[in-house]
Amino acid sequence: MKDFANRDARRRPRRAFADSDSAELFFGSKQRVRRDHKTAQLCRQVFQALSMALGDCADDVLRELLIHDVAPAPDAGRLLVRVGLSAATNPTGVADVMARLGHAAGFLRREVAAAITRKRAPELMFVLVAGGGEEPR
Repeated sequence: MKDFANRDARRRPRRAFADSDSAELFFGSKQRVRRDHKTAQLCRQVFQALSMALGDCADDVLRELLIHDVAPAPDAGRLLVRVGLSAATNPTGVADVMARLGHAAGFLRREVAAAITRKRAPELMFVLVAGGGEEPR
């Protein structure tokens, strides 16, 4: 039978908590970097899912929308989706496009929920941007 009484004596001593705290203050938090990485990964997944979902929409105006960017607003629970009209579409009013996006928001969120692995699907906020990537005024 093996004696486990001296097991703790063989282990290397760990660094003091003060050293790790000062290193964390100087170099930054590893946890925050990991969280930012996961948020960026979620934004990429939502970008791909929304691109596919808008391409499959029955609405002609929504099918012609392009996803410019997906960003956390203010965290991963709510995402800001910047969409723009493609150059081939007829000019449509901003209010009309936003109304159609609002009408299809449930469908789009459901498609995002099916594509990602999360307990809760993030809330989606849409902003229509001009062709150059700037927000309309």
